[in-house]
Amino acid sequence: MAAIQAILGIGTVLAVATLLSRSRRQVSWKIVGIALAGQAVTGALFLHIEWAKQFLVYVTVFAKSIEAATQKATAFVFGYVGSAELPFEAIPGKSTFIFAFQVLPVIMVIGALSAMLWHWRVLGSVVAVGAWLARKTLGVSSPVGFAAVANAFLGMIEAPLLIKPYLSRISSPELFAVMAVGMSTIAGGTAVIISGLMHTDPAAFANLVTATLMNVPGALALALMLFPAINGETRSDETVSIETPYRSTMDALVAGTADGVKIFVNVVSLLIVFVTLVALIDGLLGLFPGELSLAKMLGYLLAPVAWLMGISPAEILDAASILGTKVAVNELVAYAALAESYGQFSDRTHFILTFALCGFGNFGSLAIMIGGVSAMAPERRDEIIRFGLWALLVAFMTNCLTAAIASLLYW
Repeated sequence: MAAIQAILGIGTVLAVATLLSRSRRQVSWKIVGIALAGQAVTGALFLHIEWAKQFLVYVTVFAKSIEAATQKATAFVFGYVGSAELPFEAIPGKSTFIFAFQVLPVIMVIGALSAMLWHWRVLGSVVAVGAWLARKTLGVSSPVGFAAVANAFLGMIEAPLLIKPYLSRISSPELFAVMAVGMSTIAGGTAVIISGLMHTDPAAFANLVTATLMNVPGALALALMLFPAINGETRSDETVSIETPYRSTMDALVAGTADGVKIFVNVVSLLIVFVTLVALIDGLLGLFPGELSLAKMLGYLLAPVAWLMGISPAEILDAASILGTKVAVNELVAYAALAESYGQFSDRTHFILTFALCGFGNFGSLAIMIGGVSAMAPERRDEIIRFGLWALLVAFMTNCLTAAIASLLYW
């Protein structure tokens, strides 16, 4: 039954994208089919092929090593607040976990390492290979493919920044595709943070990497379905050059750390604001009878979506409320809620939700996307704003599509 639900979910996502398309005649079903096949192959590869699974084990160990090394630094800088040994006895049942000082600093470390690997042309070469593959299979231009693949490693602002000179020249569908993919994936640093939140799930990081890789072709396909190229909109044939913006390795480390600090402050600020807003909304809803809350209301609203992912009826409402938290607040709060519910959901539902939450598709990230991309291409600000909510919709649909495919691959 779960497989039937997931197949219906895939069909529903494609049907909605077709209905909302601005030009259904221009939709290339060949590209859609290739993208879906790419998602399925990527998922099957990393979930069931031994050498690929082992590769993700090594990647997970590396990510955990970065996390552990960062905690040594935070312990030195912040003391017991940053995970050093407590100078007092902890009260049983009370947590000494401080998210801002024990987990989020890894953003700065990842930012520095990413800049260094880019300067050494390691990361750029990997992205270039992925961009070439996307161009050959999905027919996207070099700038779009480059930004799309970069989103599997970098953030939704850092990836478009790599193609900043091209943003003013690419066509409208291409600009939309860049925004949509950015909101459909998560950055490498975010994956490390989330795996830290979900430390009770040993497969969390590997599943997050698999999910964000699956999201790239899925988001491109849905973006091309909603806004296919029509008369007068040609694909950009410019080739993206891999150039380092840094003068030296030390310059890359310093600049990458500075960028990480900005993201760190941004994440902390958004978490405080959005968690506060949810608490205020819950307080207002508490004035009405029925013990209403935002999570409960979103649970009822998104229950059909959860069912279409292959989640069992008994767990639909609780799962849907976590999905709603991700859209209304952000993915970190949603994954924290999923971590807290570890053991309450079945293994299958926990697995599906890990894939369903893997994206920046929420209103807070939408504001960041519009502001960041508009700063890079100010002459297209009105167009970027117009595409904003559509990009958020594609991100949500992509995550649902990936979760439904992952549901079929769960065995």
